[in-house]
Amino acid sequence: MWYSGGYLSPAGWLPGIIVIILGSFVGSIIFAAAGVLGSQMGTPSMVTVRASFGIRGSYLMSALNYITLLGWTAWMININASAAETIVSLLFSITAFPYWLVICGAACTTLSLFRAGVWKWFTRISVTALIAITLAINVVVFSNYGWDYLSSRPSSGMPLGIVFDLALIIPLSWAPLAADYNRFARSTKGGFFGSLLGQSSVNAWFFITGLACALAFGMYDPTVYVTQIGGIIFGMLALFVIWFGTVTTTFLDIYSANMSIINISPKIKEWQGSIITGIAGTIIAFLPWLGAFVQFLYLIGALFVPLFAIVLTDYFIMRKGDSPIDDLYSLTGKHRHIWGICPAAIISWVVGVAFYFWLLQAFPYLGATMPAFAITIPIYIVMCKIFRC
Repeated sequence: MWYSGGYLSPAGWLPGIIVIILGSFVGSIIFAAAGVLGSQMGTPSMVTVRASFGIRGSYLMSALNYITLLGWTAWMININASAAETIVSLLFSITAFPYWLVICGAACTTLSLFRAGVWKWFTRISVTALIAITLAINVVVFSNYGWDYLSSRPSSGMPLGIVFDLALIIPLSWAPLAADYNRFARSTKGGFFGSLLGQSSVNAWFFITGLACALAFGMYDPTVYVTQIGGIIFGMLALFVIWFGTVTTTFLDIYSANMSIINISPKIKEWQGSIITGIAGTIIAFLPWLGAFVQFLYLIGALFVPLFAIVLTDYFIMRKGDSPIDDLYSLTGKHRHIWGICPAAIISWVVGVAFYFWLLQAFPYLGATMPAFAITIPIYIVMCKIFRC
């Protein structure tokens, strides 16, 4: 998120802060609401999608989710390898980036084979370390540069609609994973508010930290500027935390990718899916397309903003929380639709995706996320009446 916040530096300091906070909160509401389905139904994310898209319709969504999670896995392995490469080059003047890609990919894949109890401790340690390092970075940056300096930095006038979209997409990109983890929540209310407050506050804070560093140092890659903040020792410590933190995030991406595979083919075992996804993500991490990070975020927004507009509308408005779990696994049950596919959901989703891309091209300064989300809802309601869903 430091990295992503740095991308928004052309918006300027104060406008960037305001829109980052707003975007983080809105994206986290969608993320937390998606988690409610998991805590109430006790099923993974792609199984909850079956209620609105149909059992076979959810296979398409699972495939798309798997592809985007492969992209996230590759991206995070790349950042992870970059941090490891920088640490080793500072200590020993050795460069071996391709080897670090393989090592980091293997580490993330191995960790994804462990169970939730182990992940809990890894996550707690990595989050605590990231918070400590972020606090240290905040102290150093603001004590040396300050509000006035950051406010005076020139901006290129990035449209605030774009800033809002990019700040929103990161928490929203976790929505396809929310039920995977919130199904373990002790209560629906606790899961919702914990997800909302935790995701929105941390997303905004880390984005703003990345924004401040980009304006102060003229670069947005944290694996580069952390050594300029507090010297070599602090830089190596920060790089290690980045390395550890990205490992923790990446093996969760791999796990949720498994849930998508298993939704399509239940015969696949979790450990098999982890190995397949880990190897594929590592291979993709070698490809040059990883420089197109912003375009990747827009793709996630286009695919999943309409998707969760439909899923949340179906669950909270159309069905009012009444979605029998047994029917999610039966082609003859309440969610049988037409050959296991809900045409109302598919049509609404296609229109929402097309509208998202059209807005990006025709009115890029407005932002496409919330308009696409808003227009998909009534379309889905109308389609449900037409097809009698």
